[in-house]
Amino acid sequence: MTVGAPSLDALVRAAHDAPQLFLPRVEAHPAGLWLGGASLALGLAAAGIGDGHAALGWVALVGMLVAMLLHARLKRARAGWLVDFAARTIAPRELPGEVVVIDGAGWSIACAPGDRRQSIAIDLRHAERGRVVRLFDSAARLRGASMTRLNELADVLARRLRIERSGPRL
Repeated sequence: MTVGAPSLDALVRAAHDAPQLFLPRVEAHPAGLWLGGASLALGLAAAGIGDGHAALGWVALVGMLVAMLLHARLKRARAGWLVDFAARTIAPRELPGEVVVIDGAGWSIACAPGDRRQSIAIDLRHAERGRVVRLFDSAARLRGASMTRLNELADVLARRLRIERSGPRL
Protein backbone atom coordinates (compact mmCIF):
# COMPACT_ATOMS: atom_id res chain seq x y z
CA MET A 1 0.00 0.00 0.00
CA THR A 2 1.30 3.43 -0.90
CA VAL A 3 0.24 6.52 1.06
CA GLY A 4 -0.04 9.79 -0.87
CA ALA A 5 1.04 8.51 -4.31
CA PRO A 6 -1.12 8.68 -7.41
CA SER A 7 -1.52 5.56 -9.50
CA LEU A 8 0.39 5.14 -12.74
CA ASP A 9 -2.88 5.64 -14.65
CA ALA A 10 -3.50 8.95 -12.84
CA LEU A 11 0.04 10.12 -13.65
CA VAL A 12 -0.43 9.31 -17.35
CA ARG A 13 -3.80 11.11 -17.47
CA ALA A 14 -2.33 14.18 -15.76
CA ALA A 15 0.76 14.16 -18.01
CA HIS A 16 -1.41 14.57 -21.11
CA ASP A 17 -2.88 17.96 -20.23
CA ALA A 18 -1.77 19.31 -16.83
CA PRO A 19 0.52 22.38 -16.92
CA GLN A 20 2.70 20.75 -14.23
CA LEU A 21 3.19 17.15 -13.15
CA PHE A 22 4.51 15.92 -9.82
CA LEU A 23 6.40 12.63 -10.14
CA PRO A 24 6.73 11.21 -6.61
CA ARG A 25 9.57 9.10 -5.28
CA VAL A 26 8.09 6.14 -3.42
CA GLU A 27 9.99 5.13 -0.28
CA ALA A 28 9.44 3.00 2.81
CA HIS A 29 7.10 4.54 5.38
CA PRO A 30 8.84 5.22 8.73
CA ALA A 31 6.11 3.38 10.70
CA GLY A 32 8.00 0.11 10.23
CA LEU A 33 11.19 1.67 11.59
CA TRP A 34 9.39 3.12 14.60
CA LEU A 35 7.68 -0.17 15.45
CA GLY A 36 10.96 -2.05 14.93
CA GLY A 37 12.78 0.26 17.34
CA ALA A 38 10.05 -0.08 19.97
CA SER A 39 10.06 -3.88 19.56
CA LEU A 40 13.83 -3.98 19.92
CA ALA A 41 13.65 -1.93 23.12
CA LEU A 42 10.91 -4.21 24.48
CA GLY A 43 12.95 -7.31 23.60
CA LEU A 44 16.03 -5.93 25.34
CA ALA A 45 13.96 -5.01 28.38
CA ALA A 46 12.43 -8.51 28.47
CA ALA A 47 15.91 -10.06 28.31
CA GLY A 48 17.13 -7.80 31.11
CA ILE A 49 14.23 -8.59 33.42
CA GLY A 50 14.95 -12.31 33.37
CA ASP A 51 12.82 -15.39 33.89
CA GLY A 52 9.08 -15.22 34.17
CA HIS A 53 8.66 -12.59 31.47
CA ALA A 54 8.89 -14.73 28.34
CA ALA A 55 5.59 -13.30 27.10
CA LEU A 56 7.29 -9.91 26.65
CA GLY A 57 9.91 -11.56 24.46
CA TRP A 58 7.23 -13.10 22.27
CA VAL A 59 5.41 -9.76 22.00
CA ALA A 60 8.71 -8.14 20.96
CA LEU A 61 9.27 -10.85 18.34
CA VAL A 62 5.78 -10.42 16.87
CA GLY A 63 6.29 -6.64 16.89
CA MET A 64 9.56 -7.04 14.99
CA LEU A 65 7.90 -9.27 12.38
CA VAL A 66 5.06 -6.76 11.91
CA ALA A 67 7.65 -3.98 11.61
CA MET A 68 9.46 -5.86 8.83
CA LEU A 69 6.15 -6.39 7.03
CA LEU A 70 5.31 -2.68 7.33
CA HIS A 71 8.74 -1.73 6.04
CA ALA A 72 8.33 -3.99 3.01
CA ARG A 73 4.70 -3.20 2.18
CA LEU A 74 3.79 0.28 3.47
CA LYS A 75 5.22 3.00 1.22
CA ARG A 76 4.83 6.76 1.08
CA ALA A 77 5.37 9.40 -1.52
CA ARG A 78 6.14 12.92 -0.40
CA ALA A 79 9.36 13.87 -2.20
CA GLY A 80 9.82 13.90 -5.95
CA TRP A 81 10.20 16.02 -9.06
CA LEU A 82 7.88 18.75 -10.35
CA VAL A 83 7.85 18.92 -14.14
CA ASP A 84 6.74 22.29 -15.58
CA PHE A 85 5.96 21.70 -19.24
CA ALA A 86 5.60 25.35 -20.31
CA ALA A 87 8.84 26.50 -18.65
CA ARG A 88 10.61 23.23 -19.58
CA THR A 89 11.98 22.88 -16.05
CA ILE A 90 12.22 20.03 -13.56
CA ALA A 91 12.43 21.07 -9.91
CA PRO A 92 13.12 18.91 -6.85
CA ARG A 93 10.52 18.83 -4.07
CA GLU A 94 11.99 17.77 -0.70
CA LEU A 95 14.97 16.24 -2.53
CA PRO A 96 18.54 17.47 -2.83
CA GLY A 97 19.38 18.98 -6.18
CA GLU A 98 18.80 22.02 -8.32
CA VAL A 99 16.22 23.02 -10.87
CA VAL A 100 17.02 21.55 -14.28
CA VAL A 101 16.31 23.85 -17.22
CA ILE A 102 15.89 22.02 -20.50
CA ASP A 103 17.44 24.23 -23.15
CA GLY A 104 19.48 23.45 -26.22
CA ALA A 105 19.95 20.10 -27.89
CA GLY A 106 20.93 16.71 -26.53
CA TRP A 107 18.11 16.14 -24.01
CA SER A 108 16.09 12.93 -23.93
CA ILE A 109 13.73 10.83 -21.84
CA ALA A 110 14.75 7.19 -21.47
CA CYS A 111 13.42 4.08 -19.76
CA ALA A 112 16.19 2.25 -17.92
CA PRO A 113 16.64 -0.36 -15.18
CA GLY A 114 15.47 1.02 -11.85
CA ASP A 115 17.23 1.36 -8.51
CA ARG A 116 15.43 -1.64 -7.05
CA ARG A 117 15.54 -5.19 -8.38
CA GLN A 118 13.16 -5.72 -11.31
CA SER A 119 12.00 -2.10 -11.42
CA ILE A 120 11.99 0.23 -14.40
CA ALA A 121 12.79 3.94 -14.22
CA ILE A 122 12.26 7.01 -16.36
CA ASP A 123 15.36 9.18 -16.61
CA LEU A 124 16.07 12.64 -18.00
CA ARG A 125 19.33 12.30 -19.89
CA HIS A 126 21.71 14.63 -21.68
CA ALA A 127 23.99 13.52 -24.50
CA GLU A 128 27.13 14.91 -22.84
CA ARG A 129 26.28 14.60 -19.13
CA GLY A 130 24.45 11.24 -19.10
CA ARG A 131 21.63 10.78 -16.60
CA VAL A 132 20.71 14.13 -15.07
CA VAL A 133 17.61 13.18 -13.08
CA ARG A 134 15.81 9.94 -12.23
CA LEU A 135 12.26 11.21 -12.64
CA PHE A 136 10.32 8.09 -11.75
CA ASP A 137 11.14 4.62 -10.43
CA SER A 138 8.35 2.08 -10.93
CA ALA A 139 7.23 -0.61 -8.58
CA ALA A 140 9.03 -3.88 -9.08
CA ARG A 141 7.58 -6.56 -11.35
CA LEU A 142 5.51 -4.45 -13.73
CA ARG A 143 3.64 -6.53 -16.25
CA GLY A 144 1.42 -6.07 -19.30
CA ALA A 145 -0.78 -3.00 -19.07
CA SER A 146 1.40 -1.34 -16.41
CA MET A 147 4.47 -1.55 -18.65
CA THR A 148 2.43 -0.06 -21.50
CA ARG A 149 1.32 2.80 -19.22
CA LEU A 150 4.91 3.45 -18.08
CA ASN A 151 5.99 3.54 -21.72
CA GLU A 152 3.16 5.96 -22.47
CA LEU A 153 4.21 8.19 -19.56
CA ALA A 154 7.76 8.37 -20.96
CA ASP A 155 6.39 9.18 -24.43
CA VAL A 156 4.12 11.94 -23.10
CA LEU A 157 6.91 13.49 -21.02
CA ALA A 158 9.21 13.58 -24.05
CA ARG A 159 6.52 15.04 -26.32
CA ARG A 160 5.38 17.71 -23.84
CA LEU A 161 8.96 18.73 -22.96
CA ARG A 162 9.76 18.80 -26.71
CA ILE A 163 12.74 16.46 -26.37
CA GLU A 164 13.74 13.11 -27.85
CA ARG A 165 12.62 9.75 -26.49
CA SER A 166 15.61 7.40 -26.26
CA GLY A 167 16.28 3.96 -24.87
CA PRO A 168 14.23 0.80 -25.16
CA ARG A 169 10.48 0.71 -25.61
CA LEU A 170 8.61 -1.38 -23.09
